[in-house]
Amino acid sequence: MARRSLLLLLAACSSPGAPPVVGDPDAGVPARDAGALFDAGIDAGIDAGVDAGVDAGVVFDAGFDAGAPYVDAGFDAGHSEDAGFDAGLDAGVEVPDAGPVVPFDIEGFGRATRGGWQPGGDEVLVTSLSNDGPGSLREALGTATGPRVIRFALDGTIALTAPLLVPSNVSIDGRGRQITLAGKGLILAGSDDVILTNFAIGNVAPSSEDGLRIGDPSGPSERVVVDHVRFFHTGNGGDSANVDEAISVVFGSREITLAWLRFDAWEKVLLAGNGDAPAAVDAQITLSMHHCWAKHTGRRHPQARYGTYDVWNVFLDDWRMYDWFYLEPFRESFGAQSQDGARVRVEASLFKRTPQLKDGFSQANDATRCESGGRLDGVANVTTADSTAPLVFGAGCSGATGWSRPYPATVDAADSSLRTRLETQTGNTL
Repeated sequence: MARRSLLLLLAACSSPGAPPVVGDPDAGVPARDAGALFDAGIDAGIDAGVDAGVDAGVVFDAGFDAGAPYVDAGFDAGHSEDAGFDAGLDAGVEVPDAGPVVPFDIEGFGRATRGGWQPGGDEVLVTSLSNDGPGSLREALGTATGPRVIRFALDGTIALTAPLLVPSNVSIDGRGRQITLAGKGLILAGSDDVILTNFAIGNVAPSSEDGLRIGDPSGPSERVVVDHVRFFHTGNGGDSANVDEAISVVFGSREITLAWLRFDAWEKVLLAGNGDAPAAVDAQITLSMHHCWAKHTGRRHPQARYGTYDVWNVFLDDWRMYDWFYLEPFRESFGAQSQDGARVRVEASLFKRTPQLKDGFSQANDATRCESGGRLDGVANVTTADSTAPLVFGAGCSGATGWSRPYPATVDAADSSLRTRLETQTGNTL
């Protein structure tokens, strides 16, 4: 680089009348000898120039040292300006409020849900166990005009005479209380951003009713979380002759997480995509179900039509036929089912079943199965040591879905420790 710079300098200093360039045959000097002289001149020039440059650098360094205190002083002054900016913020410059934080972790498709825990949200306290009227849960839901968290000032059972309609941007938070909704359930008629946690829904009737319906012909529900809720029936009330699903997810509802739920003696647990909407609509369903326990239930854990479903760490405990298969209404029994192009992944889950009197001619031993083009991945699932029925996995399934989880998830090993946790921590245990 130094040699090239010197060449440019020499060229700039030459005049139009200068002698021929060294090495030109017309100069009468052999090119090789002229080249040697030329190289020697360049080397000498480089050495001289480098020495001069070093000396100049020493001078520059001295100047830099002399100026350093002034540079440092300017830098410190800049920091003082930053301090003043911070002080101005503290003095009242408005900073956007991130709002309250959801008080528990959410995983799965519903992980962005905030319910009533949003900026500007209210907290409403339920003070009455009445079906309706002042201080009731129905009033708290019906008067909601913005984000709100509904909590309870007392324990007990709310005997509902009609389902409760849950609006958008609401949390029903029963933590620290023992609350049961009896007789009727909840409907999310296209409501978005809803969190339901720590209460029970039981003994719902008649046969057309669900414990919880998510979605409506008017539109889907988006961002819904159901966490630590118990769905139960006593006696023979959970038979499909008496009640419909514990949970139904319909009309393309999406970004849903069902976590730490407990289902007791409810024949039809979870139906997602019921055929009342076009296939293209229900194909939008996205649902995660994890850390749930279903005991003495019948079927649909889940039954998935269209859409995408991620199921992990569930315990299907002794599902069964509720009556003989040939009796009306139509009865059957199975674990999880994928149909009509649904993509289902069932991972690290526990399966336990004992033979039942009414098993004859049924498919009750199908732990997982597919119908009508449904696809299902079974990954690291376990049959418990006390299961005595001859379980069948992947009945009718043509192969893997190739679907992979699009978010991080806490997946526990399917072992006795997981079983204990599910038996003691699911449902309204907070």
